[in-house]
Amino acid sequence: MKISVGDKVSYEDTYAAGVKMVSAGVGKVVELKPDVYGKSNKQIAVIKRRGHEPFEMFTSGLEVVDR
Repeated sequence: MKISVGDKVSYEDTYAAGVKMVSAGVGKVVELKPDVYGKSNKQIAVIKRRGHEPFEMFTSGLEVVDR
């Protein structure tokens, strides 16, 4: 399913080099932008969680909860 700005999304734990960077949860997509460093046409979503700083994640790792 296509992710849009304003969608409520869920995501799984995110690890980098064996360290948990983001715990699983639910947040709201506040911005979509292209992957400027990759060679694919993937999109990156900026996600805001209540009480936390926004973070970025590929849209392929997200699932829409409510529309």
